Amino acid sequence: MRQVLLNPLSGYYMHSDVFGRQGDFITSPEISQMFGELAGIWYLTEWMRLGKPNKTQIVELGPGRGTLMSDMLRAMSRFPYFYETITGVHLLEASPTLRKVQQKTLTAGDGQEALESATRPDGIKVHWHDGIEFVPQGWSFMMAHEFFDALAIHSFAKTEEGWRELLIDRDDTDETWNVSKQMAQIVQENGGTGLIIDYGQDYAQGDTLRAIRKHEIVHPMTDPGSADLSADVDFCALRRAMQESVDVYGPITQRRFLQSLGIETRLQVLLKNAKSAESRTNIAQGYQRLVDPAMMGRIYKVMAFSQKSEANKPVGYEEDTTA
Repeated sequence: MRQVLLNPLSGYYMHSDVFGRQGDFITSPEISQMFGELAGIWYLTEWMRLGKPNKTQIVELGPGRGTLMSDMLRAMSRFPYFYETITGVHLLEASPTLRKVQQKTLTAGDGQEALESATRPDGIKVHWHDGIEFVPQGWSFMMAHEFFDALAIHSFAKTEEGWRELLIDRDDTDETWNVSKQMAQIVQENGGTGLIIDYGQDYAQGDTLRAIRKHEIVHPMTDPGSADLSADVDFCALRRAMQESVDVYGPITQRRFLQSLGIETRLQVLLKNAKSAESRTNIAQGYQRLVDPAMMGRIYKVMAFSQKSEANKPVGYEEDTTA
């Protein structure tokens, strides 16, 4: 999976913008601005819950087009006393092409070259990193939205000789375990909080490896590098990797998470301010897609984690019994 998605010469993510209606798949931030805005508000509530630290940073793994971060920052900026604590934004992105897209989205730059850092009009610096190990130490808001579903998995088949691993080439690394442990370590050592948002279950499933091209499912071995590869996330495994270092909450459904933050109220404001019937229809359809259990409301899960604390549970997780 790593070679198909991230090979410098032929990797799926490396040379084109694959997101949105014109790409191969669409994510929640591209569906509605409400998703990123409410995530930003959740971080505000966490900042208040965990003692209002005077210096913070935002770290996003796999930031796509930068849409989620842009919407989060816009919502956060409505609270200047909070926003002024942000010392920088750190994006983990391997694709030079997507770095250019993110630069245009977040810094109003021309996106002609993949920079290592750039400054936004509001003065916040945005930095790009090749791996989580390069993120500077600091109290962190962490976000991994549809990141873990694209990490390499182990796939098995039952044969006459018993269970055998399906291999194209051997790789003994466990990316999901390693990255989640590193995220927890950053928060444990520096303080902070984070969200992991993805599709999956709170248990290990069977074979969920899939390939998507132009919004259609295709065989994973069909023209490798031309389609997105992903697999459902095992949130139980993520919790096991992180819980010794940080407090872990959930997962809860995306529907419950967004409703706990007042998505219905935000919907009404956007509908009231919409300039046309077409805009109102698009806003309502985006809302439905995010929260409808038959769409993204149930299959997408939200797991939270934070520094060990005696404070109350995070917003959305007040009734959570997994922590």
